[in-house]
Parts: sequence; C-alpha cells; structure tokens
Amino acid sequence: MDDHMKLAVEKFIIMTEKFANIGKVSRYYGTDVIIHRSEIHIINLIGDYAGLHISEIARKFGVTKGAASQTIKRLERKGLVEKYLDETNNTRMIVRLTTKGNKAYINHEIHHRECDKELFTFFEDLNEHEMKLIITFMNKASDMVDRHL
Repeated sequence: MDDHMKLAVEKFIIMTEKFANIGKVSRYYGTDVIIHRSEIHIINLIGDYAGLHISEIARKFGVTKGAASQTIKRLERKGLVEKYLDETNNTRMIVRLTTKGNKAYINHEIHHRECDKELFTFFEDLNEHEMKLIITFMNKASDMVDRHL
C-alpha cells in the first residue's frame, strides 16, 4: 500500500469514527429541552410529512413500532409532538409537531444548512466524472461499513 492509499484509509477511518460519535451529541435546537439525534430526526420526518402515524414512522426509520412509540412518548413529554386520533381510521394515532417541535424542526434545518454549506458548494463545483467517482467511493464505503456492522 503506497503512502497516498495509507493516508486515504486513515482519513476514512477517522471520518467513520466521527460519524459514529455524532449520535452522542445532543442539542436544544432553540428549545428549552435537550433533543437527542434520534429524536430530532423523527421530528424532521414529522415536519417533512404531515399526517404520519406511528407505524409509518417506524417503517420509514426501519425500527419496530414499539421503538417508535417510545421515542414519540419521550417527544410528547418534552412538549415537541402531540398525538391525535386519525379521522379516517379510529384505531390510529397521527403525530404532529407542537409549536416547540416546529421550532426545533426549523432550527435543525438551519443547523444543517450552515454546517453542510461547504460540502454542497464542493459538490456543485465538481464535473460529472468527479461526481461519479465520489458516488462510487460512497457506495464502496457504505458497503464496507455494512460488512463491519
């Protein structure tokens, strides 16, 4: 393995460790409660898709209905979401953002726009060949991470 390849592998390993640690960072997102990574992404999903019920949230996240329900209960206790009966199906509960939940949703979007701006600018400056190389790399890296899970 030459020096360039060693450096690339080192950088990739460091990057994957940083990604793994992202889940440990919690933020307030402009509210008075701490919101964990898994919670903000459910808030984001609810903000993006109105009228979701708990089973749909679970399906979109690839978790059990019970796991999604527990997260929704935590978000309810924090005053970020509320449930109401689905008028078309009285056995389902729809989840929506409260005013505080909407504030977290908006601040999460702003956070990503600010943090990811440099990366998006970098991608926009790539030509088609360079972008295909990046996509190929990301697919290979994703496959490698899957093998390590």
